[in-house]
Amino acid sequence: MRDDANEPASSSASLSHCSLDALLKRRAKMEQEMSAISARLSASDAPGLRGSLVDPEGFPIAGCDLYAVRADRGRYNVLRNDYVRLNDELQKRIAERMAEARTRRGMERLDVREVTSKTPTPEPKVEPRAEDEDAGRAFCVIDQIADGSPGDVDGLRVGDRVCAVGGVRWGFEDARATPPASVLTDASRAFSENENVPVRVVVLRRGERVVVSVTPRAWSGRGLVGIHMQLL
Repeated sequence: MRDDANEPASSSASLSHCSLDALLKRRAKMEQEMSAISARLSASDAPGLRGSLVDPEGFPIAGCDLYAVRADRGRYNVLRNDYVRLNDELQKRIAERMAEARTRRGMERLDVREVTSKTPTPEPKVEPRAEDEDAGRAFCVIDQIADGSPGDVDGLRVGDRVCAVGGVRWGFEDARATPPASVLTDASRAFSENENVPVRVVVLRRGERVVVSVTPRAWSGRGLVGIHMQLL
């Protein structure tokens, strides 16, 4: 039996034939491999993902396996490009599923209206919409993004309402509660503690959930992501 989760994400065409579960498993496996490569290259005696392989005098760095470093860097770049394509496909699939869910809810509401029109009730009961519950779980909004920053390049937008940064989430119990300052601190830490490692960010954009993969990394500006978040 074909195992889609273990195949490389080589093209959008091949991804389109994978199930959503297979894509999620593939992404998790890629994130694990990228994290392992980043850890090796970020060790105390390693030059990192982009550091020079020669010393100030132009000689190869002593005690460093340059062939292994080049191989790791090449593999990381391949995974990074495949990861972007895979996330694009996942975002498209998730958007399609959300559209289908909204259509189903619309049909269910039509069915309810048809039944209640035949059997009038004194006061119709209005059920809360899933979109409202999702929007209530956002804990901060991105109010600034520096041009060319990792956040800008990876797909975050000003006005995005942040629901999750990695494993940092809030508000499942009471969507109307005021988010504490600690959740914003935790979200910032999730970025700073994952330099050069993809972080899954879930945002509300124009009322719809969007998943963005952001890789905190050094750039010409301040911080590793180049965004400012404000509590809601």
